Amino acid sequence: MISLFSSTFKTIKPNIIYLPFKGDVHTDHQVVFKTVFSCTKNYNYPSIEKILMMETISETDFAPALIENAFIPNYYVDISDYFEKKQEILNIYKSELGEYPFPRSHRNIEALATMRGSQIGVEYAESYMVLKVIIK
Repeated sequence: MISLFSSTFKTIKPNIIYLPFKGDVHTDHQVVFKTVFSCTKNYNYPSIEKILMMETISETDFAPALIENAFIPNYYVDISDYFEKKQEILNIYKSELGEYPFPRSHRNIEALATMRGSQIGVEYAESYMVLKVIIK
């Protein structure tokens, strides 16, 4: 898997990498984090300027309550203008959504976006943890 990501990164030269949170309870997310993060060394992939870990409802928040699994956001994106479109797009992944009170319901996705938005003074936001930012 590392060679596939490495080859892809060398071909498309991404500037931003979004990774699942390393403490997610979902094993696939843990494997993706470890695999992709190993392909972000600046001397091999100089195009990468920002690496962010993302919050995944029902995976990030279901990790064991240990300090190393704490998602502590320090990077926020105002998605107020795009939130309704995000909800529409999520319908493509019907098998990942459920009815409230299922964690990945439209209602709970809106609740999380509302809470993250309140942390930065906007209607809706997404939050991330910064692993690396290069300012040129």
